[in-house]
Amino acid sequence: MENIKNTIYLLAFVILFSIITKPLILTDVSSRDHSSELTYKVQHGDNLWVIGNKLNVQNVSEFVFEVKKANNLEESILFVDQIIKIP
Repeated sequence: MENIKNTIYLLAFVILFSIITKPLILTDVSSRDHSSELTYKVQHGDNLWVIGNKLNVQNVSEFVFEVKKANNLEESILFVDQIIKIP
């Protein structure tokens, strides 16, 4: 009887521990997704079209649209040493 009681306590602990730590694990996974995001450091003479060509993008106009959207850019103006996210 004592053995069954200990098994129930152990099972309850494992379930409770899983419930408590699940949000922490999910948060960690989502933060890893952002850290693996591709970035590009703007060089002299770069613009979004040139960067798309450097990265061998198939549809450069779509690339320009997506990069502007990902970086909250209203215009296509870039500055030297600016870091932009590449979606």
